[in-house]
Amino acid sequence: MSTLSTPSSLKELANLLRSALIELPSADNFIAEGFDTELDTYRNLSQGGKEELIRINTKEKEKTGIPSLKIKYNKVIGYFFEVTAIHTKNIPEYFIHRQTLKNVSRYTTPELSEFDTKIQNAQFQYEQRQEEIRSHLENSITNASSSLQKLAKHIAKADISQNFAFLAKKQRLIKPHITETQNKLEITEGRHIVIETNLAKESKRFIPNTISMSNTNCFHLITGPNMAGKSTFLRQNALILYLAHIGSFVPAKSATIPICDNIFTRIGSGDSLTTGESTFLVEMQEASKILRHATNKSFVILDELGRGTSTYDGLALAWAITEFLHDKKVKTLFATHYHELIHVVHTLPNAKNFSARILEDKKQGIIFLHQIFEGGAEKSFGIEVAKLAGLPNSIITRAEKILLQLENTETKKNSSNNAQSSLFEEPNITLSKQNKTQQDMICNQIKTLNLNTMTPLEVFQKMAEIQKLLP
Repeated sequence: MSTLSTPSSLKELANLLRSALIELPSADNFIAEGFDTELDTYRNLSQGGKEELIRINTKEKEKTGIPSLKIKYNKVIGYFFEVTAIHTKNIPEYFIHRQTLKNVSRYTTPELSEFDTKIQNAQFQYEQRQEEIRSHLENSITNASSSLQKLAKHIAKADISQNFAFLAKKQRLIKPHITETQNKLEITEGRHIVIETNLAKESKRFIPNTISMSNTNCFHLITGPNMAGKSTFLRQNALILYLAHIGSFVPAKSATIPICDNIFTRIGSGDSLTTGESTFLVEMQEASKILRHATNKSFVILDELGRGTSTYDGLALAWAITEFLHDKKVKTLFATHYHELIHVVHTLPNAKNFSARILEDKKQGIIFLHQIFEGGAEKSFGIEVAKLAGLPNSIITRAEKILLQLENTETKKNSSNNAQSSLFEEPNITLSKQNKTQQDMICNQIKTLNLNTMTPLEVFQKMAEIQKLLP
């Protein structure tokens, strides 16, 4: 039929589907009335064919002159004409007798018998015809799949471009300058687009921050108290780079973005108890992946590293990873509470210290500025943050006393002539003549290490073994 002709274009396909399908389809009824004459006939018959019955009944009334002639139905004989006894003498010859009751007689005609047969098969024919139309529509869509996929890609591009434009206007985003020739990153007054949106709902303003990085300024160590904005600063810069790389404008006053091969993140904490992986192991696995794959074209954010183990183990790992990323000239933002690393960074030519600054007020305690300044922070203000969290005053007072004792003990130790060398000096291992054999063994072990094939974690583990051999 003409209604099942094959569309030759997407426009014709759209018109075909629009005219063929109903808005609220069901499993047994999804083709619109008027689309296919044959289907409409079966649908009408399957629903009782009232119009057809009225037509047949009216025609026979006129031909026979019997005003009380009625079409009725029962499950035994199907559809039939019912005539009262007084009018049976007017029944024409083509009426076929079916039943005689006390006051009425029942008849059928060839036309009514044909209608009865049709109606019995109508539901089956309706389902069969609807299935034929469904199959035709599916084949039409399949045949146009290549064109539909191309159209879908164009629509997707238009949709995301429109969304980018909408966000750029609403969120005050700017067009970044993408550079392939320079490996320099400069973001002036960058903002975290998600946090800024949430703050706006509370009529609060987001505090922007600026960053500048290059091959000669590739590693930024960021210290300072919790809640001061370190994590936000790390994430916002990673998001800005990501937005720029997917073609979006970015939340900043200006931005020069180098092409990155990867954006690596080591943030938060988590474990996998079902596989026996502790929080620290998961952290080290994430760090290992970064160290294996990061290049001087990569951007890395590390939000704490070396937790979940002893202080010195964690510090040693964080120290070594700092040097490793610095030497590879990987653009890295490393937020940490290991303030000892501030002094390490001072010894690295392409690294700088930054901190999330706060104001200290005797009455209000600490006031967070949410701004990143150059220079390290020597304190974490952990007890102040604990006070803000609502810890009991007795615990806060006791913790302050313990902290003071610990700081005084450390000060005395460092000022003593017999004190251990500073953490920030390279270890100077001196062995006596009595330990000459042991010295040779340790030296041989160090000489035979193939550093080119070892991971940083394997180096750390090996050095820990060697330390145990020291007198």
